Parts: sequence; C-alpha cells; structure tokens
Amino acid sequence: MIFGDLQQPESYRLLPSAFQTAIAFLQQQDLAALTLGRHDIDGDRIYVNVMSFDTAAAEGKQAEVHEEYIDLQVLIVGSERIEFALPGAHPRATEYDEAGDYYLVSDMHNSCDVVMAPLNFAIFFPTEPHKPGCIAAQAETLKKAVVKIHRTCIA
Repeated sequence: MIFGDLQQPESYRLLPSAFQTAIAFLQQQDLAALTLGRHDIDGDRIYVNVMSFDTAAAEGKQAEVHEEYIDLQVLIVGSERIEFALPGAHPRATEYDEAGDYYLVSDMHNSCDVVMAPLNFAIFFPTEPHKPGCIAAQAETLKKAVVKIHRTCIA
C-alpha cells in the first residue's frame, strides 16, 4: 500500500509512469464535477471508476482482493477509513470473479488502517486485501475515483 496526496508531488513523483499518467488525468479534471461511472485513460489498461456511496461500519464489510489490477483510490468528497493488510492466507469468503477482478475475504490478519481526506490517495497492489468505505468519524456519503491500472503497465 502506498499513501499520498494529489496536492503533494513529493508523495508520487517517484512512482512508475502508469501512475503518473493516471495522476495527470485526475489533475486535469474538475473532480467534484466528474460524472459517475467509467472514464477511459488508456482503454482497459488504465481507466477510472467514479462512484458515490455511504460509509459503513468496518465490522459489516468484507475486504476485497484483486489479481489483475492495481487500485489507485482517490477520495474526492468526505472522509473514509480504509483497512488493509499484507498479502497472505486470509480466509476467502467468495470465489474469484474474473469479470470483476476480485474476491472477498472475511478477515484480514494483522490489519492496519488509513484515514482518507479529500485528494488523498491509497494504492493497493494485486493480492493486497483492502476494505474501503469504512466510517472514519461518522457515517457520510463519499465521492471517490478508483483508477484501475493493469499489472502489466508496471511489469
């Protein structure tokens, strides 16, 4: 997991070019006005899903794990807590969904968390379980952008 801020170039200037492409795209947008849904940056190699949803108690959520795509999650509105853990033998709750590139785990061993504020970003690599959308201080509605970067973009 990597944590940074779109307003602090020192938090991302050493990232590989695929991340630079994604961040440049985000910085060229009025994020508050960016419409919900998918926006292509480089076809299926790099694209962003913009979404809005309510935060929920972490205890009622399961963590997600991806195999093919890296998540670069950028908070646009609100605050959220994201729990995460190192890859490992976390108990699977679902089978892998190839079309959605995810499976869920029911528990994460030795988990940590990060509290996100607007324009903060968190990067989760394939096999790293993460549980976004958890309540930070109080339940609220978020708007966020999740850039999906195919693992071959940095190989």
